Amino acid sequence: MSIPLSDPLESAAYLAAIVDSSDDAIISKDLSGVIKSWNNGAQETFGYTAEEAIGQPILLLIPSNLHHEETTILARLRQGQRIEHYETIRRRKDGQLIDVSLTVSPVKNEKGEIIGASKIARDITGQKQAQRKLAELGVTLEAIGDAVLATDTSSRVTYVNPVAERLLGYARHEVIGRYLGDVFRIVNETTRQPVENPIERVLRGGLIVGLANHTVLLRPDGSERPIDDSAAPIKDAKGHIQGVVLVFRDVTERHRHSRTAALLSAIVASSDDAIISKDLSGTMTSWNHGAERIFGYTAAEMIGQSVRLLIPPDRQGEETIILTRLAQGQRVNHYETVRRKKNGQLCDISLTISPIKDEEGRIIGASKIARDITE
Repeated sequence: MSIPLSDPLESAAYLAAIVDSSDDAIISKDLSGVIKSWNNGAQETFGYTAEEAIGQPILLLIPSNLHHEETTILARLRQGQRIEHYETIRRRKDGQLIDVSLTVSPVKNEKGEIIGASKIARDITGQKQAQRKLAELGVTLEAIGDAVLATDTSSRVTYVNPVAERLLGYARHEVIGRYLGDVFRIVNETTRQPVENPIERVLRGGLIVGLANHTVLLRPDGSERPIDDSAAPIKDAKGHIQGVVLVFRDVTERHRHSRTAALLSAIVASSDDAIISKDLSGTMTSWNHGAERIFGYTAAEMIGQSVRLLIPPDRQGEETIILTRLAQGQRVNHYETVRRKKNGQLCDISLTISPIKDEEGRIIGASKIARDITE
């Protein structure tokens, strides 16, 4: 946007409108520290009206233990120096202390002489509170197994834990202060299209964004990691968003297990042999197409039924022996016997039965492979 310069009055009005509409406190003062101008942002930040503040010393806003800062600032201004992003504490009209970031610039007259200063003060109390909360959680976040990073409201990284460093592929000093999109680049693993950063979604909607699936993190060395991620707003006591925390984790191993499970499932589904699972009471829990082909029952008919439905009356004792051996962790290999089909026909089969164990190694059932050897 350009400022119209053809008409000085119009330009002055334009600049005045910018100053007046700013959310930041924009204040001017002379070289003795007396306030000369005061915008709406200053009233919102410090609580004083322009009538109350103009003509007062700037020390009105500075806690007594920080009065020495004003002496230093005025000395630097007289030398023509600019002070940028100086973080300090100031006092509101109601006595509340707030964290502010100051930028102070010398104001010159037409002869180039320094006659005062303009000061832009931004209230960063909420941001500081969020940083302090993260600092309090620092030990926990440093040790947590998930990758954790935090940003301010402009999506610049303010915190990153060691797990996030390793997963991102950047050292901490390479990440802090950078725009998140530069170091956290994600795409859909199937379409390869960029995925919206979850932090941007939180800043836009103010709500927690749940785990995203099928997302791949692109690392600076060219490698990729499948991840799950979620983000939540960091709010101050008044409920204003001061930043966002992002939690993400490497799901490479889970994807590997999923692919393995899918492959095994395909093998079971396409096998000509009957592949059946049952619990320790003999109730069937799975039934493949091979079982349907050999015995004539569909999965819907058999799952939940007792495996004894397939055993002829004179061979029922076999199941008791098999369940006993399974409970002891034993495997039954190439056991030849006879089973009954849905149509009542008896068929010779060869059985291999193996115990199924849970994650803690406890036997919870059995898998059974039955091959029709009638011919």
